[in-house]
Amino acid sequence: MKKNKDFFIEQLIRRSRGGTETLVKVALVLAGIIILAVLYRFFYASIWPFFLAVVCVLEFFAFNYTVKEFEYSFINGDVSVDKISGKRRRKTVLSLSTKEITHMAPCAAPPTARGDNVTFMDYSINRRSPGLWYFTATREDGTELLVLFNPNERLREAFKSYLGNKMDYELPVQNDDTSDDRS
Repeated sequence: MKKNKDFFIEQLIRRSRGGTETLVKVALVLAGIIILAVLYRFFYASIWPFFLAVVCVLEFFAFNYTVKEFEYSFINGDVSVDKISGKRRRKTVLSLSTKEITHMAPCAAPPTARGDNVTFMDYSINRRSPGLWYFTATREDGTELLVLFNPNERLREAFKSYLGNKMDYELPVQNDDTSDDRS
């Protein structure tokens, strides 16, 4: 008698801060300092600590809610991705079956979505991170998905057991047309 093996794998990744996000945070801190300096100049010293507390609380929430994490869940052939904002709010952003996945492979450079009905979804650490993978999927309504993500080894093995030959483990070979074969 054959026993069915249940798969339940979760992986949590934190999206890395890009240059734009870091720039926004620096601008928020500088804006807070400027606002405090202006308020200190025009209000009594006894009221100023209240404004300091308000600006500090606002800065705390601004920094806390810009943290984005993604949780990949793989349960018996069903894949879901949850977006976690500020370590508090969770929203499911992708849910599909491995039967809908048409191809999965690692990528050296992020692929681009081609066509009108292709939806591009980036749930990776960042587009230059090591261990970047992508998969394509076709929904029942005909729309196609191109999804970037960073699965760990356990998650890749679970995908392999369900996808079989739809999954490549090799990076695509870069075709260099500038080489000269003359001897």
